[in-house]
Amino acid sequence: MSVSVDIAALDAAAGELESAAAGLQAADVAGPFAPIAEALPGTQTAEAAVWVSTRVGAAVQVMGDNVRGMAASATGTAASYRRTDAGVQRRFGAVGQAR
Repeated sequence: MSVSVDIAALDAAAGELESAAAGLQAADVAGPFAPIAEALPGTQTAEAAVWVSTRVGAAVQVMGDNVRGMAASATGTAASYRRTDAGVQRRFGAVGQAR
């Protein structure tokens, strides 16, 4: 059984995941709720808008963190494959050499 891994694809995926994480965390998800609180001050609707906006904002930040973790995992996996490949190359390079 053999396994072939495209390390460059892992690197590319890590870059795309990192970009997605940055985009998520930069998104203004609370801003669109601000006009509700301003238009209906002191109402339950205004309070609910603030409540929802803070929770949605927090959830998007956590999602960004999770996606960033996936990027780090892809980066770490690519690095691990590179180390393994280098070790195998060293060992095979030593085969046939005089001692």
